[in-house]
Amino acid sequence: MNRKIRGLAFSVTGAALLLAALAATNVLSQFFYARFDFSSGKVYSISDGTRAVLDQIKDTLLVKVYYTPRLPPPYGLQEQYLKDLLGEYKSSGRGRLKLEFINPDTPERQREAQSAGIAPVQINVMARDKFEVKEAYMGAVFLYKGRTETLPVLENTAGLEYDLTRRIKKLTVPQMKTLGLVGGHGEKTGSDPGLQHLFQGLSEQMNIETVSLDKPLPAKLDALWLLGPTQPLKSGEIERLKAWVNAGRPLGLLLNRRAVNLQAFYAMPQESGLSALLQKWGLDLREGFVVDAQSERIQMETQYGMFVAMRIQEYPFLPVATQINREHPATRRIDAVTLPFVHPLKAAAVPASPVKFTSLVESSRASWHHTGNSIQPGQPLEKLESADKGPFSLAGVLEGDFYKLAPSTVAATEAGADKAAAGRVVVVGTAYQLHQNLANKASNIAFLMNLIEWSLQDESLLSIRAKGFSFRPLRRLSDFQRSAAKYGLIFFLPALLLLSGSAFYYRQRSLRARLPGLYADNPETTRTHEPAASSHA
Repeated sequence: MNRKIRGLAFSVTGAALLLAALAATNVLSQFFYARFDFSSGKVYSISDGTRAVLDQIKDTLLVKVYYTPRLPPPYGLQEQYLKDLLGEYKSSGRGRLKLEFINPDTPERQREAQSAGIAPVQINVMARDKFEVKEAYMGAVFLYKGRTETLPVLENTAGLEYDLTRRIKKLTVPQMKTLGLVGGHGEKTGSDPGLQHLFQGLSEQMNIETVSLDKPLPAKLDALWLLGPTQPLKSGEIERLKAWVNAGRPLGLLLNRRAVNLQAFYAMPQESGLSALLQKWGLDLREGFVVDAQSERIQMETQYGMFVAMRIQEYPFLPVATQINREHPATRRIDAVTLPFVHPLKAAAVPASPVKFTSLVESSRASWHHTGNSIQPGQPLEKLESADKGPFSLAGVLEGDFYKLAPSTVAATEAGADKAAAGRVVVVGTAYQLHQNLANKASNIAFLMNLIEWSLQDESLLSIRAKGFSFRPLRRLSDFQRSAAKYGLIFFLPALLLLSGSAFYYRQRSLRARLPGLYADNPETTRTHEPAASSHA
């Protein structure tokens, strides 16, 4: 009896010690912990850029989340993802980030959410064996030093960290930088149709001002960009651009050397005068387009007698580039970008050049330089191929001492500097990604905004913007590989089943043939079974 009591005491003591150890571990884990995120793109943990923004918080930042609970998928899963992500923000906020999750289940709370800019959205839910429309709140409010930013609705989890961080940054950064967009030569501006998403995102992070090159540039500009000029620049304007770059100021160029007519599917030469300037800097913006087997698909009308049918086909003049420079901060997190009607870039092989070219985006190996004027869809890729085969550089960065290659006749003081300095020039071989049918692609917006912010030397959001967006195209197979896969599935699998069945049949047949011999030749087996038989008798 004593042994039983002693064993019971040991068991109770061991259980108590185990519970105490678990409780102590739970308490210590609140202060000492480690997180491991093995997901692709680290979508369940915050980036270093977010941590850098959180380090700028000097006062209490309050985040109020208004989210209707118990919503059907995917909204319920989005709520949990938002809670987990904001928990990461709170852990890295050094006690200065406070969270409040509010259930807007009363009229007072609903009015509070609406006054903060969070409007209810209508979603379909299944209730009482039928679909019903329900109003739900799915937004957040950020309050910091009397200022407010609002996330009106959580549409999806892709890019959520960027949406949260850029609002926090807008509240905590005291002064925004200024981007100058050159006008007067047919360039794209914020008023162009289809560019609202792009310029709305830019205006939330920086001041945007349209400027002219026929007079001195404002000193308050932090970067200068030309988005697809369609008319040639005057010599004095080009000199002013040279002075800007020679003074160490950043410049961005989205250039077309051909004007594309999408009604006639024909391209005509177009010059802005900047290709000659690029050649002085050691970069050749070549004529002709890059055609790529890895391309976007377009929808085309096809006439069949009296009927019109829609057909989806690949369009090699819209390359989808996945060969991205993973070392450069502007493109490190970009998976793919569509660059329509793009011209190849080629750096001049100049030894000991004071300006260095870094390629950021390249076409696939199945790409060619096409110099024809016809861009008609439906042309076989073999017809567009040429001896000049890729990969080609489609976008890149020039960095170095530009003054040594192309001195300017304009004083450096016009560019906001008193002497020459190392500069940076971003070059993209097309401006047609700003076309209204392509400008709203998430990857294109992320790519262009990253380039602009990198030129502004504001790199806190570069690694966050494209987080959650991925592009994994299927590898293109040759005709032989496709035929081998097709006929292999047709003939190999049935043959494999027949061989497996035959092997199993003959193995079982062999075992059955061996069993009588095994039992007949084993006297021990016979003696073992005889008593059992006699006992039954």
